[in-house]
Amino acid sequence: MAQVFPIIITHPLRNKVCIFPTEDDCELSSSDINSIIRRNPYSFNNILYKPYIKRLQGLKKYKAIKRQYLKFKKNNIIKVDENPGFYIYNIIDNEKNEFVGIVGQVPHIDFEKGKINKIEKSSPELVTEKTELIKNTGFVAKPITIIHENIEAINTIIQKYKSKIPLYEFTRNNGFIHEVWQILDPDDINLIKEAYQEAGLFYIIDDNNQFDALHRIYQEKSKAQQALFSGLEAFNFFPAFLISKEQVKIHEYKKGIPLDYPKNTVEILNILKPDFEIETVDNYDMPEKGEILLYALDGKYKLLPKNHIDKELPDSFIFEQYILPKISDEQQILSNEDLQYCDGKRSAKCVENQLNKGNCKFGFIIRPMSYDEIENAITQKIAIPYKSLYLEPRLLKGLFIYEI
Repeated sequence: MAQVFPIIITHPLRNKVCIFPTEDDCELSSSDINSIIRRNPYSFNNILYKPYIKRLQGLKKYKAIKRQYLKFKKNNIIKVDENPGFYIYNIIDNEKNEFVGIVGQVPHIDFEKGKINKIEKSSPELVTEKTELIKNTGFVAKPITIIHENIEAINTIIQKYKSKIPLYEFTRNNGFIHEVWQILDPDDINLIKEAYQEAGLFYIIDDNNQFDALHRIYQEKSKAQQALFSGLEAFNFFPAFLISKEQVKIHEYKKGIPLDYPKNTVEILNILKPDFEIETVDNYDMPEKGEILLYALDGKYKLLPKNHIDKELPDSFIFEQYILPKISDEQQILSNEDLQYCDGKRSAKCVENQLNKGNCKFGFIIRPMSYDEIENAITQKIAIPYKSLYLEPRLLKGLFIYEI
């Protein structure tokens, strides 16, 4: 149903591909990023996070980022492709799981026509911030992840190219292998375009803030100067990594209440008692359906919704509707944007570590949504709460840069 087109990408040269791309921000702490910058002058992190850039604000900061980006191009660390093409991107994790999909570009108009759905809510504050960043620097560092039903024609193309020598093949420090094949053959490009046009709906499942920022730029430009553009300019499209939903793993986010939250454990439990049966537990990691776990320095608690709560609701919805508003007060109105996050690949020990380090006051562990729950929410046109889904694969930043 939706259209997918070949894309012009800016990417690292072969001799820099091992050291230029970087893991996403949620994978790295500030100390990790600072360490990478100190020991690796070729890392993409140098474009965004060099100490003097971090100290700048507003337009000065964006101009500094753009200067760094152009410097990397001038010094032949990254280059722009001459011709549009598709890319096959394969990530192999430490357990030999493969996540393989196609990188191309998708027109914003197909989102507006309802051929593409966005699953998760965005953060308005972060969307505004990213919009200004992209408008003033002129690039995004990685494609938007889109899932779709299994497409046999795409599988055939992928297997054909996987038997060839890749454009890139490299291993990261975490042991993950990344492989990239470039598709320039006109016949194969047409096969890919036709295969996607005959597929069902697409679903944006990751990088929602970045997508909304790109879509906002598209709307602003297309409305303001419509007569000046052909419709083929880069801002009319967004970069996409398209992958079959059967290959994607969905984990939960673990959510931390900020350290300056004014209430103690007894107070927060009393607030939650009208809606939840509360049990003390010794050790617990992944909750069952209908359970939410509360971690505090002085104890661990299992929260079981009472009968007046619809237990068929996904647990992330129960958290957003029955916990977050209730524990807010006039002194501190909490929203999902206020919370700290620990990704679902890590155990509950991550929450305990954050508590022990004084990074948050309470931690909630919420079961990840199933595909059935996701599809049911989509059918009912209900947006999933912000940062409810932590997705694998995680794409590297800087491997597929899209200039607008």
